[in-house]
Amino acid sequence: MRRVHTNGRSKTSVAWWPCLLLALAAGGTALAQQAPAPALEENKGGAVRTTYRVVNLGSGELSALPKINARGQIVFSLWDGAASRGYFYDGRTVRDIGTLGGSGTVALGLNNAGQLAGGSFTVTGSEHAFVWSAGGGMLDLGVLPFTANSRAQAINNRGVVTGFSEGVPSTPPLAFRWSVSEGMSSLGALAPGVDGASWGAALNDAGLIAGAANTASLERHAFAWMPARGLVDIDTLGSLYSDGIAVSARGEVAGSRLPADDATYRAWRWAPGRGMQDLGAAGGVESFTLAMSPGGRIAGLVNLASGDQRAMTWTRTEGMRLLGTLGGANSRSQQANDRGQVVGYATDRTQAFRAFAWSARSGMVDLNTRLRNAPPGLVLDDALAINDNGDIVSSSNAGLVLLTPGHRHKGGHVVGPVAAPEVVRAGAAFAATVAWVDSARVGTRSVSWSWGDGSGAQAGKVREAGEAGSASASHHFAMPGVYRVTVTVTDRNGRSKAVSRTVVAAASAAGTVAARGSVLSPRGAYRKAPSWVGKAAFSLVAPLAATGPAAQVAGMPAQVHFDLPGLRFHSSSLRFLGRQGAQHVFHGEGSINGAGKVRFRLATTVGLAGAAPERFALKIWQPDPVSGKEVVHYDNSGTPSGEAAAPLVEASVLAQ
Repeated sequence: MRRVHTNGRSKTSVAWWPCLLLALAAGGTALAQQAPAPALEENKGGAVRTTYRVVNLGSGELSALPKINARGQIVFSLWDGAASRGYFYDGRTVRDIGTLGGSGTVALGLNNAGQLAGGSFTVTGSEHAFVWSAGGGMLDLGVLPFTANSRAQAINNRGVVTGFSEGVPSTPPLAFRWSVSEGMSSLGALAPGVDGASWGAALNDAGLIAGAANTASLERHAFAWMPARGLVDIDTLGSLYSDGIAVSARGEVAGSRLPADDATYRAWRWAPGRGMQDLGAAGGVESFTLAMSPGGRIAGLVNLASGDQRAMTWTRTEGMRLLGTLGGANSRSQQANDRGQVVGYATDRTQAFRAFAWSARSGMVDLNTRLRNAPPGLVLDDALAINDNGDIVSSSNAGLVLLTPGHRHKGGHVVGPVAAPEVVRAGAAFAATVAWVDSARVGTRSVSWSWGDGSGAQAGKVREAGEAGSASASHHFAMPGVYRVTVTVTDRNGRSKAVSRTVVAAASAAGTVAARGSVLSPRGAYRKAPSWVGKAAFSLVAPLAATGPAAQVAGMPAQVHFDLPGLRFHSSSLRFLGRQGAQHVFHGEGSINGAGKVRFRLATTVGLAGAAPERFALKIWQPDPVSGKEVVHYDNSGTPSGEAAAPLVEASVLAQ
């Protein structure tokens, strides 16, 4: 039985509120961008329409949100196996920025000089904050005294960095400031002692740093820090929880808060001399700040009473404005620039995710309708970053891409997605194709396929006609499992572009299930980022009969993979417990981000005969080594917000 399922209207309350602890702060460094020339546009029938060329950046699951600066340079991080890798796009080529000698790097901050900041693992296994540049490489910023790990969150145009440094396990995190001349220094805390934690998240070129810190009453409040004033609690609205995630060039701070007397979140803005202002919810039940431009335009979302969400933007002159959808139930704005443009995702009439750009003049535009010479099959699903030139970074089914307005083009092939089944039976023929556009007609030197199963690279059969090119190949996966199929297209100038796709190979034996898809993870599920909501990818190969703890499917260990920005879970063992109501139930052990040993329980309708695959209830936890109590990392089976287990957005299933 093979089923391909796409859900309709989702009632999940959705909010992407980045977490300081996991460096997903959407605000980041406030970039003092220069006013650019207007984007080139085409005029059709009297209507002015901006069109975009596409540039491939990288393929794989994001481990952190990308950033783009005024020069069109980009920093982004992708999962590579169990580790995160950081990448820098300099306007022409993409380079891996390396590590501090350890297993991985997460790149989080970017300034207009092309300097990067983030966290990287050392040879001893500790994570250290770093600054990287093309000319100087990676500089280890070290840690604060009595701490073992540090991570940089943002860097301004003067090269000043903020983040946090923490001990393992007892020393609380402390926000830091780093500069070349002064090194790393602590910003202090609002409450001294064991509970006096603080986290630096964003800063501007004037040196104002924003973040969050625990109070003496164990609340968490947003702070602002300046050399002359030190750390100041700026939460004057009586919040149980608030944090500062963005700073404008004028010294405004923005974030989201949870009032002490209410269970709904509110976007807020603080300005020197004016205090903290609740921005309301524009008729909805709650609102969230996700980013703020250097000029003070806020991007975020509003949750409605129906459970749906709407992208929103806020300015000092216009207040809060809801941006609508593309005909579906939900939308979310991810970032804004100082030209009045807002980007994010919205669902269309089929409830499919589509990347959008919004302006007061043009309204909400599906970016898929504005692509120039795009390769066949390319679909943009979420616009993640924008600069004042109108350059946009978007996720797609071909990986992360850059959209450049008008006729500006960076050169090289533009490669589309790998067209292939997501689920295939092991031993059966697996056919895959890829297509590209060669606008400069440079020509293609080679196409290489890597199947992810250790079988070695395979050359692809290439077809070219004018600007269009394509290649195809076939393979047999000998064993059931989860594989990453990667195709690399190299032009005659030696420039390579790679795209990939996860494929699940199912067992040929009866009583097994294989699936690949995505779920809409609800607010409260991801415990280190409790307000994060978004699409999370999963892969599953499992028996549907009760077996021992080291369950095997035709000789291959059963497995479940679950990925979202900041969390990559891979199981090491999986056991089928049986059917519970309308769900199959599994449990076992695994690791998060390639480290540790955690337990999990999965209850899902995937692979259940006669039931639509609508739910994917996953709990990941481990016992505290001292108290023995559960430390929950992820749980969408019964979230604090009271929402149901994650609904499937889409899934390909092979059950037999």
